[in-house]
Amino acid sequence: MKWIKKLFGKQESTHETTTSSEIDFAELPAWLEVNSQKISSEIEKDVSGLFKELEASISELKESNARLLEAKVEGNFDIRAVKRAKSNRENVTKQVGVFIDKLEVPENMDFGALKGFHEAAMQNLNTCLENMDRSFRYTRAVFPQESKDVTESLGRLGQVLNELGKTVLGHNQEMEAIKVISKYLKEIRELFASIEAENRELESKNQKIQALRDEAARIGKTLEEFKQGETWQKLQGLQEELALAGDRLKKAETGLNSLILPFSGNLSRIKKLHESGKYTLKPEVKRQLDICLETPANLDPSFFPELQKVLEDPALDIQIQKKEKSLAQIRSAVSGFEEKKREYIEARKAFKAKKSELAGSDTGELAGLEHKETELLTRIRLLEEEIESSEKKLVALKEELKAGEEKLQASVSVIDSNVKILFLP
Repeated sequence: MKWIKKLFGKQESTHETTTSSEIDFAELPAWLEVNSQKISSEIEKDVSGLFKELEASISELKESNARLLEAKVEGNFDIRAVKRAKSNRENVTKQVGVFIDKLEVPENMDFGALKGFHEAAMQNLNTCLENMDRSFRYTRAVFPQESKDVTESLGRLGQVLNELGKTVLGHNQEMEAIKVISKYLKEIRELFASIEAENRELESKNQKIQALRDEAARIGKTLEEFKQGETWQKLQGLQEELALAGDRLKKAETGLNSLILPFSGNLSRIKKLHESGKYTLKPEVKRQLDICLETPANLDPSFFPELQKVLEDPALDIQIQKKEKSLAQIRSAVSGFEEKKREYIEARKAFKAKKSELAGSDTGELAGLEHKETELLTRIRLLEEEIESSEKKLVALKEELKAGEEKLQASVSVIDSNVKILFLP
């Protein structure tokens, strides 16, 4: 194919736009529209003459192809060579015809249509050359002049297509920049809106925090005044008295339990023997046994004589030494039980009375104030965390905006290196 492609030749095409100015970001869409139309007009102007040449070249190629198809054999050739040449001539003219049919000149002269037309035309031309290359060698030997005419017509058409490609692609960088600028314009507008919304949200949250802090300070002051007042002092005194009553009750309960504790092991043993069926207790004795083990303060003193009878029963499967020891411990318990129980009952009564008095005196004001203060401080902490998150997001948005502005400036510079965009502060 080199014998045809060498005919295409090369030429340079240049395009330059020079405008020196500073424009606000808000003016950029109008600037872009003006320059887009300007570049489109330049492209249309540049290619209009080439399309006239293209139409003339297509017409010339059609005529050359027709002459090759109708050419007569002139000269003395081997009959087999003539037959082979005619057969291959059909393929050559067919391939050229297919190529011509596919050269549909676009009605729309915008950049995309022109670029698509050129790419398709060059691809179809190369396909044509590849498909006719082998056949053309045989055709050229018998029909030299007509073959030469087709070769030259293809070459001139190829040159026009090359010039068209250089003209169109000479504006490719600018047209790509226009698309990129439109994209970045949209992204930057969205980033501006996001940053403004985030700033408004931050301001709103800071105002809420300040209001909550003011309320928390007011609650704190009320708490301090409450703790300095008579009600608080009275509550403090009652709480101290309740604590003392609680200690007294605990000591009384410990004293009472200490009477039962020494022989509680044998009580548990008797309970297990009853539950396993190895020994039978009277229902009331069993009930009192449970009370003795669980809540000695509720025990009826009449239980001790019955317990002594149980321990003295030979049927009870407990060692004699343990029985005797428990009987001695029970007699000791009986001697002090009434007094210990009375002390416990009095201590419990005093504790309940003091607890009731404290409950009656506490209006719940302190708890309410403390709860409110805690709630306010929690809300403040959550808002502070949200603000911290928003501030990080804002930093990321501003970094993204800066990067977008740099890319936008670079894309604008492709169209006009002297234009500087003045972004919002």
